[in-house]
Amino acid sequence: MHDFEPLLPAEQTVLRAAATGDIARIGLRRPRTPSPALRLRGSFLGFLARGGGDGAPVRGRRLQILGGFIDGRVDLAFAHVPMSLWLYRCTFGTAPLLDGARVAGNVAFADCAMPGLHAQACRIDGELALNAGCHIDGDVLLMHACVGRDLNCERMHLRGSARDSTQARQRRLVADGARIGGDVLLIDGFDAAGEVRFMAARVGGDFRAEGARLAADLDASGARGVALDLDRARVGGNVRLCAGFSAAGQVRLQRARIDGDLDCGGAAFDAAGDASWGDNGAALLLDRARIGGALNLRQLQGPLQGASLADARAGALLDDASTWGRHHVLDGFRYTRLAGGAPTDAPMRLDWLARQHAAHLGADYRPDPWRRLIKVLRRMGRGPSASAVAVGRERHLRRAGLIGLGAPPGLRWLARLGHAAYGALAGYGHRPLRMLASVAVVWLVCAALYGAAADRGALAPNATLLLADPRLAQCRPHCKQLPLTVAPFQPLLYSLDVLLPLVDLRQQHHWVPARGALGSEVEAWIGTPPLLLLVWAEALSGWIATLVLLASLAGWPDRDRAR
Repeated sequence: MHDFEPLLPAEQTVLRAAATGDIARIGLRRPRTPSPALRLRGSFLGFLARGGGDGAPVRGRRLQILGGFIDGRVDLAFAHVPMSLWLYRCTFGTAPLLDGARVAGNVAFADCAMPGLHAQACRIDGELALNAGCHIDGDVLLMHACVGRDLNCERMHLRGSARDSTQARQRRLVADGARIGGDVLLIDGFDAAGEVRFMAARVGGDFRAEGARLAADLDASGARGVALDLDRARVGGNVRLCAGFSAAGQVRLQRARIDGDLDCGGAAFDAAGDASWGDNGAALLLDRARIGGALNLRQLQGPLQGASLADARAGALLDDASTWGRHHVLDGFRYTRLAGGAPTDAPMRLDWLARQHAAHLGADYRPDPWRRLIKVLRRMGRGPSASAVAVGRERHLRRAGLIGLGAPPGLRWLARLGHAAYGALAGYGHRPLRMLASVAVVWLVCAALYGAAADRGALAPNATLLLADPRLAQCRPHCKQLPLTVAPFQPLLYSLDVLLPLVDLRQQHHWVPARGALGSEVEAWIGTPPLLLLVWAEALSGWIATLVLLASLAGWPDRDRAR
């Protein structure tokens, strides 16, 4: 005590209150200036926080001060603080120093004004509170700090005062590697003009930022930096960036591990609308993140531009048609299902996939997002939607010129022609009934042509019948001299006999196109009856249709069959 005598008036008030375990009521409002009646020396406050000494007893388990102006630094670096510290509506002239300190209780700076807080590698057994309108103009450094309960930043303001708002000064809340036993609360009007960073932090409860407003600093080029950084963070509960959360700058959760949900419902990313999209300029970065619950991106305040979800994992995806803007990276993004309320219709999902980064749809095509969506829709029992997405993928590949790239350049047109025909006839294997309809059309058209040709005498008994009975040489399908053993000509059966491979309806066995009976000039030019060309064409189409149908039913052409 001899080092601090004579005591200032406010210090005498604090000493009396500490001796009785009461609140030291120095003032009722947060002081703006260090007036003599409100001034406390930071060194004296640090002396009491360590437990005081002879002539300065501290009773109770809390040192409580209301409305004081702390002049000079409160230096508790590597100190053992055997009590809780509760400072309400106080003003600090210098940032308190708690680096390496061990506090056996809570630390609260409720509604205080501070030029910063240095508490690196400190250990606080209870709660650390920078809440109730706490105003901090400077860095809050909590790297490798250990907080036993909550980190409460409710209604905290991390920004400069009105008189120095024009100064280009970076302000940050940095808690890299911190250990928070309870929740992190950046709620109810938390406001930060600067970076908020929890890289590699461990949070036992929830990370809540409902209603928080974050604005990253501008660099020399005018581009915004990172507003919220949770890279490699581990959260035991939910991460809630919802209910009015807004970030003017990048939000990063790369390689984060979240046991619960990541709820971004109603959030605004790139709130200032001034982000520039470069190679890594996404508004929301979730690369290689692991989300045990749902990823909720519904009802955002504006379409999400430039989200990167490369190799991310989520239990469920909850979004809507207004969620997605452009420039997304979805390669490797895995989700088990689309949550209830998320659209499962093919048009919306195809539009979602079409909003990926342009390179991933063209020269650097990434098939995984398409395969994942198809697999999820099938698992959810949305077979028609899955098939429509698969057909849409094939159409995209054709439009992008990605079909036939493995073939020699001179034969790529043939591969693309076959691909287009396969799509038209069988929907790339996902519309097998379309092939049956095409086969039925070919059957009926050819049957009509065979019937018309038979009326003109263009079909005659085959050579085997003529050898058995030469009188049948002039006999045509409607000949009355046909023996009973010869099947009468029927156009529908004849066309079906030609069309179906490995099926013998005895029509082709008895009846063949006659020479010279139909289009003799054409026959002389091509060397074979024109009707025989129709038979060959129908037989070939039958083989093709059969093979395509079998392949489609077996799933051989399906790009997703082995996945």
